[in-house]
Amino acid sequence: MILEAIENYPYEGLTRELLSLGMSWVVMNAGLEPDGEEMADSLENALRSLGDRMKAHTSKMGRNDRSSYDNLFRAWFNRGAPETYGEVFELVIRETVELLRNGSLDPEESLRAFRTDRRGIYLGVEYNGEMALLPAIIKQPEYYERQSTFMLPTMGQMAKIHLDPLWLSLMAVGFFTAFAGSIGGMHYLITKPGIEGFWPYDVEDIVEKGILPVTGAAIRGRVAFTTEELYEMKLAMKLVEDNASIPEEVYPLTLHLHKKPDRQTKVYTELKTVQLNLSGLNGYFRAYIDRIGGAGIGGTPITIELKERGKTVRKYPLWALVDVAEKELQKNVSGDGEMLAYIFVKDLYRAINSDNRKLIEDTIFRLFRQGRGLLEGKGSGSYELRKVLRGFMWEEHLRVLV
Repeated sequence: MILEAIENYPYEGLTRELLSLGMSWVVMNAGLEPDGEEMADSLENALRSLGDRMKAHTSKMGRNDRSSYDNLFRAWFNRGAPETYGEVFELVIRETVELLRNGSLDPEESLRAFRTDRRGIYLGVEYNGEMALLPAIIKQPEYYERQSTFMLPTMGQMAKIHLDPLWLSLMAVGFFTAFAGSIGGMHYLITKPGIEGFWPYDVEDIVEKGILPVTGAAIRGRVAFTTEELYEMKLAMKLVEDNASIPEEVYPLTLHLHKKPDRQTKVYTELKTVQLNLSGLNGYFRAYIDRIGGAGIGGTPITIELKERGKTVRKYPLWALVDVAEKELQKNVSGDGEMLAYIFVKDLYRAINSDNRKLIEDTIFRLFRQGRGLLEGKGSGSYELRKVLRGFMWEEHLRVLV
């Protein structure tokens, strides 16, 4: 039933990835052929596990969605819609659990019901004469892609996706499973395309030992995207700090970076999708942490003092250099020391992912030569970069890096 439902879904991309994530919770708890009670238990378990994310997601619904869902919820649940997408998704899951428990929804009938017409695609069966339109926060990023300076529809006449309560609940569970933060006008979602290939036996490891730790680290670390290299390195560093061990088969994952509506676009826009594979970085950073613990100077761990959001923090030298690289990009540093930290970090990223020890050593030795030249006055660099390099270029730290 579950496998047939996702196989019938006609689109690739974000909506399919979210649906398959939501369905994975059902497969983990009840297998591929759940009855109504098992489906309700599965959704309820997902709700408990993802509750903190639902509370954290506070983006208000747009005017059109608010009006549409207010009318819809009065028909479905005899109440108006909340203000935020997080509250809407949480409410629809809770109410759907009750509908399943009292027999008002038949999961088999819902998941097998599929039709299309000139107005779009219909998933499930009408409940109280109504179906939901996929909300803009999910539909629009896939419908609009950033192409130079204009928006390009990518789903044509089939853009309107209509869902019954069960299908909408599965989409909502998938959304919060993938949710990886909301920072600076951007939404982050991390998905596992093709996760249905791990149904039914291996999916639990992919979700609970893979996607949830990765997205959780991104949320807690407030990992923001500047470049692919820096995003992956900062996320891998946070995973190591969390002592999370991610199974190899979890990768690759896909990061969807969405821009929230503004005065110019007035729609959610998918700015970028990036394939993530953190396995090489995780291994290198874990070894770095293990080695640096025993490489202190006079019993003091090798750390560098930095200012972060007005507070003084101490960080490992490599962590600090990545932070400086990110600031260089944000401030568009120029001059003789232009982007020195970022260039090194990018080179190290490539070396680590090449799994070539000689290339890693050459990259680190090159940084030490460039850093020594900068500190000896041969070139310009920010005060913060010089401070980090002074702490970075200890002989003890060199042994940690290589």
